[in-house]
Amino acid sequence: MPEERRFHVLFLCTGNSARSMIAESLLNDLGRGRFRAYSAGSRPKGEVYPYALELLQHYHDATDHLRSKS
Repeated sequence: MPEERRFHVLFLCTGNSARSMIAESLLNDLGRGRFRAYSAGSRPKGEVYPYALELLQHYHDATDHLRSKS
């Protein structure tokens, strides 16, 4: 049986504080090891939007590793 490939996905946005963070977290969770997601911004805000964290925590996604980055 061939080894399964792992796909690396980068979500880009401007501030890297909400949408790309949510996409990164969801794909890492739902991808079940087949995907490794990352996110970055062209002008990172330096913090994750609190509502994005609240939303992810509501769905039991880990948020302690998330940070706004370029």
